[in-house]
Parts: sequence; C-alpha cells; structure tokens
Amino acid sequence: MPYLTTAERIGMEKGIQKGIQKGIQKGIQIGRQEGRQEGLQEGLQKGLQEGVRKGLLKALELGLLLKFGDRGMSLYPKLGQIRDVRVLEAIVEQLKTSDSLDNLAAFYRSAIESEHSAN
Repeated sequence: MPYLTTAERIGMEKGIQKGIQKGIQKGIQIGRQEGRQEGLQEGLQKGLQEGVRKGLLKALELGLLLKFGDRGMSLYPKLGQIRDVRVLEAIVEQLKTSDSLDNLAAFYRSAIESEHSAN
C-alpha cells in the first residue's frame, strides 16, 4: 500500500464521510417515497372498500323497504354494523330470493356467526 500523507488521509476520510452521508440521505429519500406510495395504495384500497360497502348498504336499505316495508327496515341498523363486504354481498343476494323477513334475518344471523368464527 502506498504511503499516504496526513492531508491525503484526512481528505480520504472526509470523502468517505461525505459518501456515507449522501448514501444515508438517498436511502431516507427512497424510503419516504416508497412509504408514501404504500400509504397511497392502502388509502385508495380502503376508500374503495368503504365505497362498495356504502353502496351495498344502500341497496339493502332500498331492497328491505321495497320488499318488506317498514317492518323490513327493523333489520337495517344491524346490517349497518357489518364491515365485511363479502357478507353484505351475500345478504344482498339472499334478499333477492328471500320470501320472508324471518328467513332473511336467519340468514343474517348465520352470516354474522360465520364472520365471527372466521376472525
């Protein structure tokens, strides 16, 4: 290894320090960008899910009112507590073919039990 003067060693150390500092800053910048991107994706997904959920609840509200009248609306507050879109979709499908509010309420209860046992 060639001989290095004190000035050369100091210069080399400063260069290494600057390189490390730039590398850290670049890493932080990339990490922030990736974090923002992940946060945006997650926010969009949650917003989409909530929009679908609200649409399904509106469909249930209208379906209950049209099919069973005011009596059907007694089930609606319970349906509004459901967070799982798949469960709401299943209840909407059941509402299409259900001939009584009691049958729909029984289906709702079994769907809720299934949702709780899955979690």
